[in-house]
Amino acid sequence: MRISNFDSEIPLHDIQSLSIMIKAIPFENSFVPAFLIISPEDDYEMDIDEINALMDGIEIAKARVDEIIDYILRKKIFRNAEEEEKEIDDFGESN
Repeated sequence: MRISNFDSEIPLHDIQSLSIMIKAIPFENSFVPAFLIISPEDDYEMDIDEINALMDGIEIAKARVDEIIDYILRKKIFRNAEEEEKEIDDFGESN
């Protein structure tokens, strides 16, 4: 797998290639993932290298989303701990 920055004058969405859309769909008071592979045209010929690149992109995106979730959870835990400390300082005891 080769990773490189996208550095082009052409907007990314204007490039004619396969893409993947992933959405969180409401389902029974929660969410489920739904995805689809989108081709730029109905008669678009897929290439195995292009599909492999999409699969690599999904793995990279998953790692980044995991990092974002970890950051959000750590920040929330840290914030909650700070709030509890402040309550103890303000009232002299824990509520």
